[in-house]
Amino acid sequence: MCAICDFKIEFGVGHPQALAVAVATRKAIEAGLLRQLETEEGALAQARLRMTAVDTLNGLQDRVQEALTVDDLLSLPDFYVLLIENETWGFFHATEDGFDPDIVPERPDVLSESVEVRSLVLVTSQVALQAWLDSEINTGQLNTESLLFIDGPAEQRDKLLSMLKASSMTAVSPTVAFG
Repeated sequence: MCAICDFKIEFGVGHPQALAVAVATRKAIEAGLLRQLETEEGALAQARLRMTAVDTLNGLQDRVQEALTVDDLLSLPDFYVLLIENETWGFFHATEDGFDPDIVPERPDVLSESVEVRSLVLVTSQVALQAWLDSEINTGQLNTESLLFIDGPAEQRDKLLSMLKASSMTAVSPTVAFG
C-alpha cells in the first residue's frame, strides 16, 4: 500500500539494503539514540503498525511541503520511501500543489546492476524517520549512523539528501506520538 496515495501496491518488494538499515537501527536503539517502536499483540497489531507507518510518511510529506518552495519541490525527482519495519512504501511525485496523492507508481527498480537506472529509494526505519521528524536526531546522524540509505542515480540522491537537510530545519508538529 502506498502510504501517501492509498494505492494498493502489489509488488511486495523489499530493498537489498534493508537489512543493513535494520542492523543500524537496532544498534541505535540499544545505544539510546532511538526509541524502540512499541509493538502490540493481537489480530490488529499489524494494521496498527501500518497505520503508524503511514502517519510517519505523511509527516515526512507535510514537513517537505512546508519546508520547500514550490520551485524547490518541483525540482525534486520522483522517489520512494521504504520503512523497513513492515515494508511500508510511500511514493512521492511533486506538483505545484504538493505531492500528488493520486499518482499510480511503477514497481521500483531496486535490483538493476547499474545504480544510474535504479529507482530513487530512501530506505529507513519508521523509528529513525519519526525521530528525525521530532527533531530528536538530525540528517547528519541519519547518515553517520547508517539509519538511512538512499539508492538511485547519484545526482538524484544528492537532491534527496538536500531535501532532507532543508526540511530538517523546519519545525512541524509531530504526527505520531510514541506511548
